[in-house]
Amino acid sequence: MKYKRKRVRKIMENRHDEAPQPEEIKPEIAEEELPEAEPEQVKEEAAAQETPTQEEWAEALKKTVEERDSYKDSYLRAQAEFQNFKRRNAAARAEAFEDGSREAIAAALPAIDNLELALRHAEAAGENGAMYDGVKMTLKLLLDAFGKLGLEEVPALGEVFDPEKHNAVMRESGGEENVICEVFQKGYKVKEKMLRYAMVKVYSGQEE
Repeated sequence: MKYKRKRVRKIMENRHDEAPQPEEIKPEIAEEELPEAEPEQVKEEAAAQETPTQEEWAEALKKTVEERDSYKDSYLRAQAEFQNFKRRNAAARAEAFEDGSREAIAAALPAIDNLELALRHAEAAGENGAMYDGVKMTLKLLLDAFGKLGLEEVPALGEVFDPEKHNAVMRESGGEENVICEVFQKGYKVKEKMLRYAMVKVYSGQEE
C-alpha cells in the first residue's frame, strides 16, 4: 500500500514538471515624444508676456476716459430727466388740486346765490330776526371758507364792461356807454381764473 502511494506522488510530480510555465509578459509602453519648441515660437511667447508699450498704455487710457465721460453724461442726463419729472409731477398735482377746488366752489355757487337772494328778500320785507342772522352767518362762513381757496368776487356794478369778466345780457339807453348799471348774477374767479362771468346790464350811451 505504501508502494502505491509513493508511485502516485511521483507521477504527480512528473506531471507538474512537464506542465508549461507561463512566460513573463513585459508591458511595452511607448514613451510619448514631445515636439521640441521652435526658437521663433519661444520668442513670440516671450514677447506676448512683455509689458505693453507706452503707446498701448496711452490708447487704453484714452478709451477708459472716453467710457468714463460717456457714463458721466448718461448719469447727468438721467438726473436732469428725473428732476424735470419731479417738477412736472408737482405742477400736475398742484393744477389738479386747483381744478378740484374750482369745481367744488362752482358746485356751491348756486347755494351762495340762494342765500344772498334770501337776505335781499328779508331786507326788503324788513325782517331781521334770528332767521335772518342765521342765514347771514351761514353765507359769511361759506364765503370765508372759499376765500381761503382763492375765491374772489368779480367787480361789476359801475365798472366798464369787460368781455373777459362780464356777460352783458341787456342794454339800457342813456348813461355812459358800456358802463354796467345792474348785476343779475355775481361773477367769481379763483386765483385769477374765471369761475363764472358776471351777468350784467350795460348802458348804451344813447338816449332814445
